[in-house]
Amino acid sequence: MQFETEFYAAGGRPTIFLIEPEQVVRSALYYILRDRYRTRAFASLDEATGSTMETPDVLLLGLAILRSRGEALLAELGEQFGPARILLVADSKSDPLAEASLERGAHGIISKPISFDSVSDAVSMALAGPVFSGEPSRLIRVSFG
Repeated sequence: MQFETEFYAAGGRPTIFLIEPEQVVRSALYYILRDRYRTRAFASLDEATGSTMETPDVLLLGLAILRSRGEALLAELGEQFGPARILLVADSKSDPLAEASLERGAHGIISKPISFDSVSDAVSMALAGPVFSGEPSRLIRVSFG
């Protein structure tokens, strides 16, 4: 196994917001991301929006939250968190809501079962390039298992 080392200026590590209601999934994602990024884990959207003044570079959002709040949530997140890339954490890469969300502002899908490599690769790809308003989202599909 090969490990890559990335160096960031002091305080310059990308910030990841992880909003996932399932404790087991949230803990696993946090464990995977915590060493490389400044990672903030939240159980609900209200918790995330009310507890911090930071703006994330990448937002991992559990599809259950999107399902309960409606598809308009993606536009709200775009307004609130600006240029943050939104990656959905879904049970399946072919979930109809996840697929439709790619057209409404989501930048990619991480499907379960999650793995260290799948999550790290998806976040790295989301951080790799700019996302311009009004242009199609880059599709990041990651699935193992």
